[in-house]
Amino acid sequence: MTHRSAALLIALVALTACQTVEPAAPPTTIPVAAVAETPHAAVATIERSRRDSNRDDILQSLVSRKIKELDRTAFRGVTVDVWGGRVLLMGAVIKPENRRHAEQQAASVSGVRRVTNELILAEDRALDLFVPNTAKEEQVRRELGIEGKAGLTVHVINNVAFLLGGAADPTQAEALRNDAGEIDGIKWVVAHLDGAQ
Repeated sequence: MTHRSAALLIALVALTACQTVEPAAPPTTIPVAAVAETPHAAVATIERSRRDSNRDDILQSLVSRKIKELDRTAFRGVTVDVWGGRVLLMGAVIKPENRRHAEQQAASVSGVRRVTNELILAEDRALDLFVPNTAKEEQVRRELGIEGKAGLTVHVINNVAFLLGGAADPTQAEALRNDAGEIDGIKWVVAHLDGAQ
C-alpha cells in the first residue's frame, strides 16, 4: 500500500467516524417573505418544435403587419401572439369596430386556425399604456419556472398576464394560471392553454 493510499484510507475512516446519526429536525415554518421570493415549482408545458415555432413567428408578423396597415395610430395598443396557429389579440383599441376589424384581419391570414380577441376599449390617450412590459414578462417566466421553454408565451400588458401555449394537463394549466396570479404586480391572468380542457 502506498503512502498516498494509506493517507486516503485514514482520512476516509476518520470522516466516517465523525458522522453521527441524528433524529430528523422538526418541521420549521417558512416565513411568509421567504415564500414570496421562492419561485413556483416548474410545471410541464407542451413544447413546440422549432418548425412550428418558426411558422408561428411568421404568422405573428403577418397578422401584426396586416392590422397595423389598417391604421397604425388606432392599433398602436395592439399586441399579437401566435401559438400553434392560434392568434391571441391583446391590448386596447378605442372603438368596438376596431376590435372587430383587428379580428377579421387576423382571421384572413392563411394558416391562422383560430383568433381569440382579448382587446379591450380604452381612450385614445391611454393606448400607449398597453405595450408589453418585457421586464415583468421575464419576472413571470422566471417565477413560473419556464425560462428557456418554448411551450408557453407570456405577455404582461397593463399589469395583466397573458399566457398562451400548452400545458401537459388541466391541473398543470390551472397551476400556471394560479401561480401567475400570485406574482407581485399582476392584476389578473388571461390564460389560453392547450391541455386545459
